[in-house]
This record gives sequence, structure tokens and C-alpha cells, in this order.
Amino acid sequence: MLRVDGHLEKALEEYNQKVNALEAEGATRELLDAYVNRGCILSMMGMNVSAITDFEEASSILTYLEDSGNTVDPGYFVRIHVALGELSADKDKATMVDEYRIASSALERLMDGSKYYDYSHLVDMCLDCASDLVDSEFHQDSVPFTDKAMSLMIGKDDEWTRNRYVECCNISGQALMYMERNEDAYEMFDEAVRVGEPMYRDGTIDDEMEVVYAYISRSDMCETLSKPDEAISDKEAAVKILEDLIETDSLDDTEIYEGLCGELTSLYREKGDIKSAERYMMKQAAMCVNHSRGDDGSDY
Repeated sequence: MLRVDGHLEKALEEYNQKVNALEAEGATRELLDAYVNRGCILSMMGMNVSAITDFEEASSILTYLEDSGNTVDPGYFVRIHVALGELSADKDKATMVDEYRIASSALERLMDGSKYYDYSHLVDMCLDCASDLVDSEFHQDSVPFTDKAMSLMIGKDDEWTRNRYVECCNISGQALMYMERNEDAYEMFDEAVRVGEPMYRDGTIDDEMEVVYAYISRSDMCETLSKPDEAISDKEAAVKILEDLIETDSLDDTEIYEGLCGELTSLYREKGDIKSAERYMMKQAAMCVNHSRGDDGSDY
């Protein structure tokens, strides 16, 4: 940690000197770059107020350069406004959303190789922004980011891309679900299952919970679309993955497992399949009992 802090402090000192030297020349592309880079360093050091000041100064220089007839790489614009959104996320959701909206206006011009963004950084940025917006219940605003990520991943079939694709399908599906576009949401979750399930089986999925979430969400859509048998099948598939994770002590929180078992108990009772209902009721009860005991099996 000290080594990392020392590296950042050295970088900050270098950019302080660079900004001071360049300011005498007025608003230049080099000064714009220096402010953006120093803002990133300040952000990594947790000096958020100073970072915001640098990104706002960079935004002013960018506007001046473009108003003066200069063509400026769209990566500058997106990086500045995404950073301002990220720095506002914890305390000011409205500002975060506004800044992400501003950034999204330049997404069409952004491409692999734009300033600050290669392919992986660009996809990650889009998914991070979309996730922030969906979590904050600004579902419509997430669409430009998921659409951009999807467009970038077309024609690529490497492991990293497939993982991000599953993640993107889930984020998009969640947004569509809350926008009550149920058929479209079902298709997104169906696609996440189609790609994610084989990856889970062959061990190439980065996060097994992405597949679990896809099954649960597709199940929810099946219930909404009056497909009860498919809803049960998907919940059971999710339970099976969770049981695999429990068996290897890889599941941090078993609450989702208990909840699914409870839902399956109710669904099977509605169907009149008491035997299956009792089976899931016992699974749920067994996990609840485990919660009431210590790691060694003794009572707390």
C-alpha cells in the first residue's frame, strides 16, 4: 500500500509541475490532458474535491478548444463527464445521472482507440455506468451505455468478451424489466442463460452469480408472461448452481438460496405437487438450521 501511495504521490508531483508550466501557455490540448490525468490521480488518492475541480477545469478547456474550431478526441469529453459522475455517485445521485447523460451524448463517436479508451476499458466503462444507473433506478438512461457495449462486442468471441456479454445482458434485462418491456427483458435474460450456462459448466464464467441472476430473472419474467412450468425450471436451475457453490463453500450469502427454496415450495403447492413442495421446504429449513449454528456445528 505504501508503495502504491508513493507512486501516486510522485505522479501527482509530476503533474502539478506540468500543470503549472502549461498554464502560462493558456488553454491547450496539453493542458487539457494534464488536468484530466491529474484529476484521475487525485481521484485514486481519494482527494475527490480536488479531482472534481480538475475535471471541471478540463471541461472548460475542452469547450474553449472546440469553440475555437479545434477537433478534440471524444475520449476527452466522455472521460471528463464519466469521472465527474463517478465522483458524485455516493453523495449526489442527481449530479451522477446528469454527468452520465452528458457523457452518453458522445458515445456514438467513441471507439476502440479513442483517447483513454481501448476496447476493454470502453466496454467496462459502459457497463459500470449502466449498472450505476440501473441501481439508482434511472433505467432508461442506462440504455445508451448497454447499447454501446453490445455494439462493441459484436463479432468477438473471446472469453473476456463472453463474460462481459452475459453481464451486459443481465443489466439490460433488469432495466427493461423495470421499464415494463417484459418480452424484451425475457429475451435479454434468455440470452444471458444461453451464453452463460455453458460457460458455467466449462468453468470459464468469471462470476457464477451472473448465471444464477439470469435464471432467476428469466424465471420472474416467465411468471409475468404466464409460463409457470418454465418459471419453476429456471428457479430449480438457479438452486442447483447455488448448491454447487455451497458445497465448495463459495457462496458468501445463502439468503438467496433460502428465498428460492421458499418460492419453489409455494409454486409447487400451487400446482398441487406436495412432494416437491416438501422437498424444497426441507432444503430451506436445513439451511436455516445451519444459520443458527456455529461453524463447528454447535449452537451460538
